[in-house]
Amino acid sequence: MNIRLEAPADRAAVERLTFAAFETFTFPDGSKSPCVNEHYLAHIMRDAPAFVPELDFVGEIGGEIVANIMYTKSKITRPGGGELETLTFGPVSVKPALHGSGHGTEIIRHSLDRARALGYGAVVIVGHPAYYPRFGFRPASEYNLTMPDGGTIDAFMALELRDGHLGHDGGKWYEDRVFDIDKAAFEAWNKNFRAIDEYIESQPEGVRPLLKAVLRALRETIPAATEKLSWRMPTFWRGHNLIHFAAQKNHLGIYPGAEAMAHFLPRLAAYKTSKGAIQFPYETFGDEQLALIAEIAVWCGAQNG
Repeated sequence: MNIRLEAPADRAAVERLTFAAFETFTFPDGSKSPCVNEHYLAHIMRDAPAFVPELDFVGEIGGEIVANIMYTKSKITRPGGGELETLTFGPVSVKPALHGSGHGTEIIRHSLDRARALGYGAVVIVGHPAYYPRFGFRPASEYNLTMPDGGTIDAFMALELRDGHLGHDGGKWYEDRVFDIDKAAFEAWNKNFRAIDEYIESQPEGVRPLLKAVLRALRETIPAATEKLSWRMPTFWRGHNLIHFAAQKNHLGIYPGAEAMAHFLPRLAAYKTSKGAIQFPYETFGDEQLALIAEIAVWCGAQNG
């Protein structure tokens, strides 16, 4: 697995990875993750002042992003006054098919080594107590730390990146306010996030694999675009609509706009077209048509970058 810093073009792919990872994640003891909004947290975290971009890593295999970790700054308030800066990581996401592969461990260790090299002193998290001790995390209570309410739980853990950084003066630990997710804002965003998948699932069973193939191709070719429904069609958007697709009675419709149609018109003689649409009959749809759609999407993304 190649580990590198996340780029702006990776953001949408990371959010989809995060959703898939937490939807299916099972801890080593067999328990399920209680997290349902981690993909939204990934979406809003990058704009938070506490976000640490130099510790936002993705892991990729064959060009596909299969792992991600993000960090924010947190703090400890001392009983006698004063504050101590700490780090907090999460979400940590791994492609569901690779759970148990060791890639999560790999990207966590890589990020901790980098945080240490950058001069950070400690990481404090709330995570699964059966998993994180392998990295050196210990109960935060050993450092006389508590959560904001003065209590502690087994999942509350700390790791010193520099010996003695936490000391034993204790204090209350506070994560950044970005973790105080507004429920209404999350639900509104998440409805849009899931819209295309739900659209596909509402279509006839025989058509769904074709729609999923198109969706996958568009995600790979214009990964920085936002997904939503527009005009009741799955849409990829970046400042404005880039390209739509939709299931019709006998064909798959692709709607890239008039400029794209004019550019690709010499290549579309085999298909029924209109000013802004291409019709791909279901019975002849295959790799050739999928490659053409991907090429059109690349052009749309490049023209509207």
